[in-house]
Amino acid sequence: MKQLILVLSLTIWVGTACMKAQQKEFSEKISKEVPFGNTSANTLIIKNVFGSIDIQGYNGDKVVMEVMRIITAKSVEDLELGKKELQLKVTTDPDRLILRPDAPYIEFDDDNLRYNWCNQEEWPYDHSLHFDVKVPWSVKINISTINDGEILVKNMKGDYLKVNNINGGITLENVSGQTDLHCINGDVSIAYVNNPTEDSKYYSLNGDINVKYQQELSANVSFKTMNGELFTDFDIAKQYMDAKRSFEGKKAKYTYQATPKLQIGKGGIALDFETLNGDVYLKKI
Repeated sequence: MKQLILVLSLTIWVGTACMKAQQKEFSEKISKEVPFGNTSANTLIIKNVFGSIDIQGYNGDKVVMEVMRIITAKSVEDLELGKKELQLKVTTDPDRLILRPDAPYIEFDDDNLRYNWCNQEEWPYDHSLHFDVKVPWSVKINISTINDGEILVKNMKGDYLKVNNINGGITLENVSGQTDLHCINGDVSIAYVNNPTEDSKYYSLNGDINVKYQQELSANVSFKTMNGELFTDFDIAKQYMDAKRSFEGKKAKYTYQATPKLQIGKGGIALDFETLNGDVYLKKI
């Protein structure tokens, strides 16, 4: 029996090695600089599909990017097709800079910042773009990725952050500004150098949300979850339920929904947290 298991294991290993040997790979580093004013009127937008996003703010007036483009395929012909088709698209508007993958099978709506069509079955190769970007620290940020990558944002002093990741975590370090964050399969970690001054939203379906605020935080915190809990080392000034009534149908059917809320400090802005299978931790810096 032991000998049979060894033979099977060897067969599996050899098969795996052969598959890896058949895979062809191409990679290149794309370096670009784009003038971009260090002002809150400007927005950096990255809409990635496969790959990571790493952003670092600095006191400058250019977006300096290094993007690693990786193509893999089973044949040289398919690899060459991927090298030709899959490109980095850079769109410059008066107050926006949009970075994203581009190919004949990808349709992107620049106005609404979303993909209209992207059919993975149409191409015989795999691809990814990994963004490493230095950006003026006062600009707004609107970034997202879907697969095969984490998101990291550091040292941003702008007044708005919108960050989405489907299959990966999100880390924001030394940031400020109103925050709209959405994560499906990953943990969220945030540390604010300045607390948000506008209502902010944080969502993670299958991961924890860990946020560090400055000690002078004043906010009304709401929390929705299925299987999680909320923990904080801030003093709670008040706990209450926020009940909302909605009208449905012609028979005057009303639905009431109550959301638990916490008042930290004097209250003020709304900080909304929602998870399905994750906990929320609110900590002092």
